Amino acid sequence: MLRLVGASGLTALGRVSSAQDTTTTNGGNGGGREAARARIVHAVPGAPNVDVFVDGNRALQNVAYKDVSDYLELEPGQHTLQVAPAGEGQENAIIEQQATLEPNRDYTIAAGGTQDSPEAFLFMDVSEIPSGNRVSIRGVHLSPDAPAVDIATNGDLLVEGLEYGTASEYVDLPAGSYTIEVRPAGEDQAVATTDVTLKGGVVISAFAVGLLETDNQAQSLDLVTAVDSGDEGMTTETATSETMTTG
Repeated sequence: MLRLVGASGLTALGRVSSAQDTTTTNGGNGGGREAARARIVHAVPGAPNVDVFVDGNRALQNVAYKDVSDYLELEPGQHTLQVAPAGEGQENAIIEQQATLEPNRDYTIAAGGTQDSPEAFLFMDVSEIPSGNRVSIRGVHLSPDAPAVDIATNGDLLVEGLEYGTASEYVDLPAGSYTIEVRPAGEDQAVATTDVTLKGGVVISAFAVGLLETDNQAQSLDLVTAVDSGDEGMTTETATSETMTTG
């Protein structure tokens, strides 16, 4: 059973990913709806594309590494989730789990770990739009070989000591342009950065994905940002990353 453990809760699952094949919606909790919503983040470096099935129906197909799906609207209650290599069908699912989703709640199922040892985590997302010309942002640590990390915006610490497989609380910031940095906890040197321009009235997640120590640039630690709720009020300008030997 895939079980939620609160806003920053997590639970082991298996390899997962995302794209779209059924009715989806973008960020925002529609007024008066009773449905639950869930999206998938593929954060397993080196893993192949996958298809995702919900209750036997293909919901997402050909999902690539670093993809973040739109939200799928689902009936509240228990659902069976299956993940299979793209094009191989649900009979070849590499994971099969059940999840109970509450009405009027948004969820992120994030696949993490490594190709040899994949795992996934379930987080509850916030859909409440911040008031005024402000944004809400959180960090999610999905880099399997990285230590605890700090997240900074424009040089100022936003989150301290975020452990692998956890999400921070949401933090409100004024709308504007930010350089978001991921640093090993307590250090000043960034191992991944991205520049974003954020409009007011949006909720954002910044996912730290990839490997800290690798010779494969495509799998190196990176930041993937996604809108949880609100208008598409985010522009990603540039992104850089570098590997670092720790310890």
